[in-house]
Amino acid sequence: MVDAAQKEQLIFVTQKSLRMNRKKHFSESRCLQLFAEILTVDSGLKPAFLFDYCLSNAEQIQEYVQELQQTGLLSENLHILSMQENVLIINLNRIIQHLERALQENGVQVIDVSVHRENPQLAETWVTKQVRAQVDIIWKHLKSQVIQTGESKPGLVTASEIFSSEWNLCTMFGFLLGFPASYWFDFNTSFENCLSMTPLRAFSVSAFCPRITKNLKHRMYSFSVPDILYLDLQSAIKTWQRELQSDFQTQTMFSHLCVSTESVCLSAVML
Repeated sequence: MVDAAQKEQLIFVTQKSLRMNRKKHFSESRCLQLFAEILTVDSGLKPAFLFDYCLSNAEQIQEYVQELQQTGLLSENLHILSMQENVLIINLNRIIQHLERALQENGVQVIDVSVHRENPQLAETWVTKQVRAQVDIIWKHLKSQVIQTGESKPGLVTASEIFSSEWNLCTMFGFLLGFPASYWFDFNTSFENCLSMTPLRAFSVSAFCPRITKNLKHRMYSFSVPDILYLDLQSAIKTWQRELQSDFQTQTMFSHLCVSTESVCLSAVML
């Protein structure tokens, strides 16, 4: 449990390092919510977190996470990965294992939702091979960062950048964030998708974070798969859930894991 002094320090560090805009500070609740996101990565329950709380750049986020490290509130060597204008906070050891397992076990599950499709479908072989090669590039890049981190002092927050204009970032983020399947669309044709009014099975994973407060229930994962493909992806989803439950048993930061699912149908789906 974060004591009163640590909580005050956490809020101070966040408000000093990050702002919603030039004038507006992070609220206390938002400071705690952001810390819970990072703690999920630090505890190994997810490989990465896509930082979308404000428009801070990679250097500012790196300095912020470094300050959190110095407070003793985090335990792992975290890494800041820039992909174009997007920033991810990564648990290097966890994400290497995650991507390595996906590549070795042929776990690259890709759903084609290109706008010209009448319905979503599992991606064709050439798409899956292309995505697999791209994931392999990122895996090798991050593995090289692990080697460099191993030569650095403990608690150092490292940073790197990688990007290719050939990558569909929606697809790459799906893998980096630890989803059991990832959406793909042909962005050379259109950035729209065919998920409008398509029945989806939406998954949500949450848990309490007593280290911050007894009443904070934090959502760790939120993703969906088309209902029409659920049976095809059921094995991958069950494996993902089993591994998540196993990881949950080895940590002490979160309690009362809850995995829920519901059917939704939306007029528009942003990816």
